[in-house]
Amino acid sequence: MKNVLLVFGGESYEHDISVVTASQIYNKTKLDDVKLIPLYVSRDNVFYAYKSKVFDIKDFSINNFNLKNFKEVTFVLGEKKKLFAKTRFGLKEFVFADAAIFACHGGMGENGELVSLFKNMGIGVSAGTVSALSVCMNKNLFKQVMKGLKVPAVSGFKITKFQYEFQQDKLKFKMRFFKFPLILKSNNGGSSIGLFVAKNKEEFDEKIKQAFEFDDEVLIEKYVEDAREFNVALVGNSSDFVISEIDEPLKENEILSFADKYLSNNNVKGSKKLFESSSMASSMRKFPADIESELSDKIKMIAKKIFVELELSGVVRIDFLYQEKTGKLYVCEVNAIPGSLAYYFFKENKVSTNDLVKKLIAVSEKNKEKISLIKREYLTTILE
Repeated sequence: MKNVLLVFGGESYEHDISVVTASQIYNKTKLDDVKLIPLYVSRDNVFYAYKSKVFDIKDFSINNFNLKNFKEVTFVLGEKKKLFAKTRFGLKEFVFADAAIFACHGGMGENGELVSLFKNMGIGVSAGTVSALSVCMNKNLFKQVMKGLKVPAVSGFKITKFQYEFQQDKLKFKMRFFKFPLILKSNNGGSSIGLFVAKNKEEFDEKIKQAFEFDDEVLIEKYVEDAREFNVALVGNSSDFVISEIDEPLKENEILSFADKYLSNNNVKGSKKLFESSSMASSMRKFPADIESELSDKIKMIAKKIFVELELSGVVRIDFLYQEKTGKLYVCEVNAIPGSLAYYFFKENKVSTNDLVKKLIAVSEKNKEKISLIKREYLTTILE
């Protein structure tokens, strides 16, 4: 029997979506040789083992959070693969973890920080490397990497809150190459939180202040007019992966908002409704997308290149913008741990939740194996 940690939550704007993802995976997984152990990272980054046999998302509501269903746990430096429970008599070994499936969205769960902790504890995870996740989370850095890979991305630049408040001349200098409308977005955010459209200078001044409430770095980007959005998902690791068919999200507004993604379909709540819509209301997308094979092949080719070159792993969703009148295709961003683990992308291939979980465990074990094969000691006579 393998003990597999299902890691979710964390200090993130996408905390609640992460809880829903974990509930979907836990409640739909039935494997005789795998014990899934929900490891919840609270909003203030405290680790808890979730003890309930049935995963109920209501237990994670701020108003309903009750410690009777949770056991506080922690890692101990030097105790590889072990998780310890906090008791009134001190620490007691709680579980020996063989692998970890990451269902974290945003924050330290998706930017590489939590992956680094698990790496140091000797536990393989179903996610990319620390550097890969950091690149994917930082939108400005991602643009620079895409430029190096000769992958087309939308033009834009980053500005810090300090620069905006005290170095307006630098902002004006960079802005001379851009015309309204513009996209303003949190440089390290996700799920369209902290994302705004500014059609003129007055809106720009208003919206950028709102964007800085979510991050101290804001990305200012060219607005691609009349663009269609396409998404594609990959699962596996950079040497062995499967790519899905292409999805086209449909939006009611200028941008695909958080509400479009998660609260459409009569503003439904709860994991069952969200799972049925697979993180986007079923009426708000076309899957597979109705596009020509040449465009489909191009999207998949670029997605594969990004997945391999960044050495990503686990489930990844890559988003694109396509402007029909110019025929230009841009990579928008990489979601290194997407909502619902992008399950619906593979459902059409008859991939069950059990199949997905088994594949992610295999990815975790492969990632751990890669790390263990690296030589980390070099003996010298310097200290003799």
